[in-house]
Formats: sequence, C-alpha cells, structure tokens
Amino acid sequence: MNDVRMLSGRYEVRELLGRGGMAEVHAGIDTRLGRRVAIKLLRSDLARDPSFHARLKREAQSAASLNHPGIVAVYDSGEQEFVESGGDVVHVPFIVMEYVEGLTLRQVLTEHGRLTVREALDVTAGVLAPLDYSHRNGIVHRDIKPGNVMLTPEGDIKVMDFGIARALEDTGSLTQTQSVVGTAQYLSPEQARGEIVDARSDLYSTACLLYELLVGRPPFVGDSQLAVAYQHVGEDPKAPSHHEPELPPAVDRLLLHALQKDRNDRYQDAHTFREDVLAARDGRPLSIDGDDAATQAFGAVPGALAGGAAGAALGAGAAPGYANPPTEATMAYSQLGEPTQAIDQPPTTNAVTTVLEEDRDEEPEQRSRTWLWVGSALLVLVLAGLGLFVYTMSKEPEVVTFELVDLSDRPADDAEQYLLQEGLRVDREETADDEIAEGNVVSTDPPAGSQVSEGDLIVLYVSTGPDSVEVPDVAGDTESLARQRIGDTGLTAGSNIDENSPDVAAGTVIETRPGAGSTVAKDSTVDLVISTGKVDVPDVLGMTEDEACETLEGEDYQLDCTVEESETADHPAGEVFEQSTEGGGEVSQGSAITITVAQEAPSPSPTPPPAEPTAEVPTFPSIPGPPGDEGDEQGGIQGNSGSDEARDRPGRPDEARDRPGRHGRG
Repeated sequence: MNDVRMLSGRYEVRELLGRGGMAEVHAGIDTRLGRRVAIKLLRSDLARDPSFHARLKREAQSAASLNHPGIVAVYDSGEQEFVESGGDVVHVPFIVMEYVEGLTLRQVLTEHGRLTVREALDVTAGVLAPLDYSHRNGIVHRDIKPGNVMLTPEGDIKVMDFGIARALEDTGSLTQTQSVVGTAQYLSPEQARGEIVDARSDLYSTACLLYELLVGRPPFVGDSQLAVAYQHVGEDPKAPSHHEPELPPAVDRLLLHALQKDRNDRYQDAHTFREDVLAARDGRPLSIDGDDAATQAFGAVPGALAGGAAGAALGAGAAPGYANPPTEATMAYSQLGEPTQAIDQPPTTNAVTTVLEEDRDEEPEQRSRTWLWVGSALLVLVLAGLGLFVYTMSKEPEVVTFELVDLSDRPADDAEQYLLQEGLRVDREETADDEIAEGNVVSTDPPAGSQVSEGDLIVLYVSTGPDSVEVPDVAGDTESLARQRIGDTGLTAGSNIDENSPDVAAGTVIETRPGAGSTVAKDSTVDLVISTGKVDVPDVLGMTEDEACETLEGEDYQLDCTVEESETADHPAGEVFEQSTEGGGEVSQGSAITITVAQEAPSPSPTPPPAEPTAEVPTFPSIPGPPGDEGDEQGGIQGNSGSDEARDRPGRPDEARDRPGRHGRG
C-alpha cells in the first residue's frame, strides 16, 4: 500500500496515522483545495472481500449524511487501482475525511490513566450529543469505544468510524449469527445475542465507555472476547464505586441504570442520558431518582402505620436493606397499592385497631365508629402526602430558560466570562470579518435573542480581522511544498511560471507573484515562478577581454569564461569579436562560454628602395706627349677637358689612362 502515493489524481497520501481492524488511516493533502485531510484506505489483505468494500462504503454514506461538529466530516470517497507484486490489479476503496488534531480516548487512557469524575462526565456528554443527532437522523453507530472518540487540543469531542453503522430501519443480514459486530468490551447484550440493534444499544456502549473513563477498566473483562460477551448477557455489572470508592452515589445510579440488560429498562434516548450525565456532574437530581424515591416511599407507608406514627412514614424503611423489615401488613399494602383496600383489611394489625382495643371500657360501637373515621382521615392524609411526594420526585425538573443577549462586537474574553457566569458552556471559532475588530465577537450560535438554559453550549464566532492574509515566503521550496504552504495560509497556488536563474536549482521556487509578504484577499491565487535550471547568455561582443569575463562570471550569469586569441586585422587588438554561444541564447547553469579576442597582425618587412642609375663617364683616347714630358701630357688633357675636376678626384688619372679613347688619340 505504500506504493499508492496519489488517489484519484488529487489526494496525496502522506504518513501513516494509525491502523484499525479493516483499514489504515494516513495523513494527506487535497492538492486541488490545498488542505490537509485524513485518508482511510482499506487494508490490502481485505481488498478482495466485497463485505469490507460494503462496510467502508456504508461508513462514507453514513458519516456524509450527518453534519454535526461532534462527528468527523467525510469529504469524498472512491476506489484506487493497486497493482500487486504478482501483477494482479486490486481495487482499494478509500474515504477522504476531515483531519482532526488530537488523541483518541484510548490513547488518553493509556498515557494518562483514568479521568476525574468531571472530566469523564464532560467527555460522555460530548459523545452523547452527536449520538443524539445521528439517532434522530436514523443512524446507529454500533461501535462506540475509546478508540472511536477523539479529544482535540481545544477539548472538543469528535466521534468517528461509522464503519458498521446502520440505518434504524435496516434490519438486513446483521441479525444472522455470523454478523455479530462491534468490540466485545462495549457490546450491548442484544448485540452479543445477535439481535437487531437500535439507538439504545449505542447508549449501553456509551455507558461502558463512561465506566472505563471513571475506573480505568470496562465493566466486564475476561480471558477471551467470547467470555466478555457472555458476561454482558448474563452477569450484572458491579457499581463503579466498587473499584473507586470515592465516586459519588449519583454516578453509581446513573451507570447501573444505563447498563440494564433489558433495553426497555435503560435510557431510551441519548438526550435523556446526556441530561442525567450533566445533572450528575452538577449535583442535580437525576431523572431516574424520582422512580427510586417513589418506590422507597410506598414501601415505608405500612410500616409507619403499624408503628402508630404518621410522621415516621419517611423514616421507617420497607425496602430491602433497611433496618426495619416489612411486616405481613406492610407487604399487603405494598402489593395491593390501593388506598381503598387498606380500609377493608381486618383491623387487627394496624394502629387504629390497637387504639380501639385499649379503650374497650368506652362505648364500643361509638368509639369504634369514631376511630374508624379518624383512622380513615389520617390514612387519606398520609396517602395524599405520599402521592404529592411521589409526584414531586417523579416530575421532570423544570428547565429555566432565558434570552441570550447580543454579544456582537464585545471582546471575546468578556463575552466568554459572562456566559460562564450564566451557567452556559462556551466554544470558540474564528472567522474573518471586515467590520468587527480582531478579537471581538462577530456572532453567536444560537443567535442573540434565542432561549437558552443552563448547560447549553454557546459558540462564539470571534473575528480575525479583515479577510486578508500575507503571502508566505516559499523561495527555495519545491513546488509541492510551496503549494502546501500557500494552501495552509488560506490562499490558492496558481500557475507555474518558468524562468531562468543562474543559481536556483531546476524545479525550485524562485519567487511568488504577488511577492512574499504581500497582503492579499483570502482565497486569492498566488503564481509560482519556478527555475528552469538554465541561464540567459549575455552579448559580450565589442567588450575587452576583462569586461567580457567579468560580465560572464558575475552574479547575474555565473558562467565560466574561456579565452582564445586570434590575429585579425578587422578588429582592434584586445576586443572580443566572437563568442561560443550567441547573446540571448540559453545554456545550463555553470556552463563555459568561449570568447575570441582580436590579436594585432605582424607588420610586413620593408621593401629596399630601387638603385639610382649611374651616369656613364665617356672615355677619351689618351694623347701621348713627348717622352718623359708628363707635364705636357697632363697639360694636354687639362687643355682638352677645360676643367680641373679630373685632377681633384682620386683615381681619376688612372681611369683616364685606361680609357681607350684617351689611348687612341696619342
């Protein structure tokens, strides 16, 4: 069953809260409404039995038809397909119920022991109120026990588990021998015998519950369930004071009457039982006390007459256990019960005839007639007084009602104190109101002007202020947890909005819209911004290497920056002119982006300048002079050149000598 995590695509199954005879109860979340619920799932080993399907379905129908604050509400029911390890498909029914914080009475008894008299009677009154409601609506619970009654931290009582409840007019197969259902320690005698049950069976079980709350154990215990069932049928319970002597006598009378074997002899309805429980708590007379007092009074009359004193009628007991046992005449009066027959009895044993015998010396006939009239008158007076006494004791106590005042817009603490002083019980419920200040009473249930009496429950609806709430901060939560927390504040989790983020993990809430801390109307929709786990890539083209890496690795993007250099003459040196992912694209968080930075191209080698053209010097043939006459030769040359340049240039004479022309002319 632990594999079933979602029911009907709506209810999320959470931790196990408890196990019962036929089902497991889990905490859960209604994902559609965002509220906590309790989910009862039929045990997998019973899922193939149609009778258990019917019982769970009956519980859902029974509880859903009842709308009472003391009954755990049923919201929904259905079936879920569950695939077993062997591949078989099993249909498992479930019920979605109100989630109630608190402990069962079984847990309270186990952890804290028996309750005080007042606590036990208050709890029992809290159980009888929803039973009275369910009985009036034709539903008998049939399994009242400590495990099916919850006590909330506020002290409220919740009755749950209508798994074997039946309509009063349903007299089907439950009367068969194999259909005895319930828990043995709290079975009514008619349930133990397999007879048809009615509302009075629930009252017997409630009496067993009260018995255990007072003394710490049920009225009957045994070695087996069957032995306990036999005791319910054939043995009389001991008074609770047998186990706890300090218990008041009224509690003994209350419980022994409620535990009568014959259902006609016990309480006939939950309302009367509850009124007597409250009367025992408050020290008022019980409704059953009138019958007991009348019986004892009638039994005392003949003994009083035999003693010769009318005033001793209330003091001379005739019931078993009293000091003066009844005489034959007493028994005769008690059995006949007719005042006119007392006159016809032989006047030999009563007070009137005794007086007549002592005065025999007077005129017999006259004295006899006189005393007869006196005795008759006295007898009539005594019987009239007894009749008045019986009537007074048997009459239902007069209920004093008064009008409930208007407590609206008064501080809740003041209103509660006033109601308690009036003898009323008080419960509080919170409600939003745009006009009544926070902490003041908005209204009451019953409303102002209603007639109420001592012991009635008054519900104060206390304002929590305007119907608005603050959006919780769910950043960093998963979507499921965020939706639950938003639902718990009275808001509705709306749509998911995907958004890139450099540091929020995928599937995690970044923020809400409206934002955390905003005040919005109750039941407003709050959208969730969810991280995609990706990052937007910025455009760093045209930046320097340092600027680009600072941008990529900064808080806004948190990406790795990888640098490559490339020689280009198209971009200035040091400028980013290329990136591995274009700006505006998306990459996973922490990805590396490669940027390419321009590097200056090398300068070309200088080209040598072209050589200057050299003017060719003409050569002249040398003219030989006279031998040994170099001077003449030189003079001849100078004379021919008309210039002294040749003479001033180094080496020119040799050059001149080598010129053929010059040699040709000599």
